[in-house]
Amino acid sequence: MSFKMEMKRKTILFDLDGTLLPMDMAAFEKAYFAGLCKKMAEHIEPKALYHHIWEGTKRMIRNDGKKTNQEVFQTYLNAHTPLNYDVCEPTFLDYYEHEFQDCVMACQISERSRKIIDVLQEKGYRTAIATNPIFPQIATDSRLKWLGIDPARFPLVTTFEHSHHAKPDPRYYQEVCERLQVNPHDCVMVGNDVIEDGVAATLGMRVMFITDCLLHEEKLSEVDHEMGTLAEFYEWCLQLPKAGSMDGSDRS
Repeated sequence: MSFKMEMKRKTILFDLDGTLLPMDMAAFEKAYFAGLCKKMAEHIEPKALYHHIWEGTKRMIRNDGKKTNQEVFQTYLNAHTPLNYDVCEPTFLDYYEHEFQDCVMACQISERSRKIIDVLQEKGYRTAIATNPIFPQIATDSRLKWLGIDPARFPLVTTFEHSHHAKPDPRYYQEVCERLQVNPHDCVMVGNDVIEDGVAATLGMRVMFITDCLLHEEKLSEVDHEMGTLAEFYEWCLQLPKAGSMDGSDRS
């Protein structure tokens, strides 16, 4: 394990997919699109929907901040497909409530992630979910509930309804800090994507990578980071002092 024990930062941000929620990303995407394309088959041809979901996602990632990610996705869908977002939204939400739940089969569910949140919150650390906000709230809440974690435990869970940027845009992390009313230098970002999560370091956040499902490992040399498995991170959490027992701001 290479997580440093010094800890003077009080806010810990967590990525979800591949971090708190270990998964086979390819299997997850296959299950996701199979269910969604079947659900929408009477409205749009599956290959076309697959293409437009990815194109809409790219628009959210390039969001200039003038609209929410949901509005950017809605605008793209209405302009480039035969779909009307407002008309189709109930079908999308019904998919997330029902068929989407089958995607849990691509994930490695254990109690460890819930225990990590339990330990940190019991010790007085502020925790928030900084997952890439390209999904609606119902989908993100579902993925937390698969882990046995109540979304209401967090002051912030980023979703596309309320976010104006997406990873790897540093402005996403700035928006997170503004919503939490916290300085980036008081935050730790825990993630599994060297590019998407590593960019948080440019704002002064301490970055920790979970290696179970590590993405873009070839970029590690470009990011000041610490890394270890989710099990090692849990052990690190157990050894942490209570928040408030150490003063100052960790700039290391």
